[in-house]
Amino acid sequence: MKMFKEKHIKKVMLPVTDKNAPMTYVESYRSLCTNLEFITAAQKCKSIMIVSSLANEGKTNTCVNLALTLSSYGKKVCVVECDLRKPSLHRFISAKHNSDGLTNILKGEIEFEDAVRHVTDTNVSILLAGVIPPNPSELLASDKMKKFIVELEDKFDYIIYDTAPAFVVADAIVLGKNLDGAILVIKHADTEKSIVSKVKRNLENSGINILGAILSQFNDEASGSTNNSYYYYYGGYGGSPEKK
Repeated sequence: MKMFKEKHIKKVMLPVTDKNAPMTYVESYRSLCTNLEFITAAQKCKSIMIVSSLANEGKTNTCVNLALTLSSYGKKVCVVECDLRKPSLHRFISAKHNSDGLTNILKGEIEFEDAVRHVTDTNVSILLAGVIPPNPSELLASDKMKKFIVELEDKFDYIIYDTAPAFVVADAIVLGKNLDGAILVIKHADTEKSIVSKVKRNLENSGINILGAILSQFNDEASGSTNNSYYYYYGGYGGSPEKK
């Protein structure tokens, strides 16, 4: 069994809990959490997928800061990295690439308690992707993954799943079928509307409950807004992002 020596994370990059974080940035996540708690209370959602259409739209950053904000409200949260093709969560916590994680658990090599990391002074736990497998979609669709999802729901108030881009590969759809809902992250002034619309349709056609959308990396100057926010939540839970 692996020792717990490095399992407590003292610092997370780009945290909303940083005393120097812009207030508009912090308030945007608080607003997101408020809306999220309303819908999850009504629909009893615990397992939530954060998904983007393409790479570099800010979904992993959203996962981390959403978890930290929920934790500040007293919620026990676990972030599970399910981008098994090009994982990046390890960079946020200064961990090594291919550190033990989800794939090692699913392969029966280690237990959850041996792989999970805990962010100091929070109720946030982080599970990295683990060793990159040759068959990500098959692994995420496996009975072991389904069982693992249920097990986590008994341990946490919220489980946030970071996935591979949905326009590129089918991993998010395979995973989302076994989760309570999904939030779509869309990069402002960059991701094409047609791509977002296609991803939304694919998710809905697969029976995935889209809770809402987040417009990330919002550019005030490009939009003509005086809001000065870093992240702007829109679409409404259950809303349709392409109508905006």
